[in-house]
Amino acid sequence: MGVADPHCHTTASDGMVEPAELVQAAISVRLDLIAVCDHDTMAAAAEVAARGEAAGLGVVRGQEITTRWPAQTHVVGWFLERPVRSRMSLEDTVDAIHDQGGLAVIPHPFMPTYFASAQRSMLLRLLDRRAVDAIETLHPSPMGRRRQAALEAFYDEHQERLGARVGASDSHFGAHDLCQVVTEFDGSTMEDFRRAVLARRTRPRARRRSTVPAGLALRQQWRSLVLLPLLRVSRQLE
Repeated sequence: MGVADPHCHTTASDGMVEPAELVQAAISVRLDLIAVCDHDTMAAAAEVAARGEAAGLGVVRGQEITTRWPAQTHVVGWFLERPVRSRMSLEDTVDAIHDQGGLAVIPHPFMPTYFASAQRSMLLRLLDRRAVDAIETLHPSPMGRRRQAALEAFYDEHQERLGARVGASDSHFGAHDLCQVVTEFDGSTMEDFRRAVLARRTRPRARRRSTVPAGLALRQQWRSLVLLPLLRVSRQLE
């Protein structure tokens, strides 16, 4: 049984750890695989992958892509060769991921926010036109029991178009929040993980609690809500 945390960030976007720190944290908690999914950039993907390979850790090169205004819903691409352009529609973003052989994933849906998180109506419109490969049905972002139950019911109703059930920590703090939520799969390699996702043989699981210090969390929010938008506007994200 392999264990993956397939949604992680570094300082290339709004994460608070360098590539080496992320890899070391993943090794420390005995993960078989991570996916590096920085916001609107793949600038750190090659370094994380190289360090992971040297340490015996599988690293999926990915990206968390911001779709167009006003919702700016996020879509994750796994197994990417090059960055996907941001600020496109949901449908065009999914197409761009698939065009390079990647897997399209819906991260942290049904959160009580308009920004970043796909809501029921958005997903229904998308699924009328496109299918995706996976959806995070378990993640540590604030949800509440009612929204979690609604997400589970939505998946049961539309699973043919939503793909595999996966779980991820959306880690921004390395050792502090990695492995909160994981995806279990048969095997241990990246190829095994990809096959398991496509066959819908993945199992999301909660593993441990976050230990992020308050001060570090506040610095990350500044990075996410102030610095990252400025970098995006000035086109300094690759």
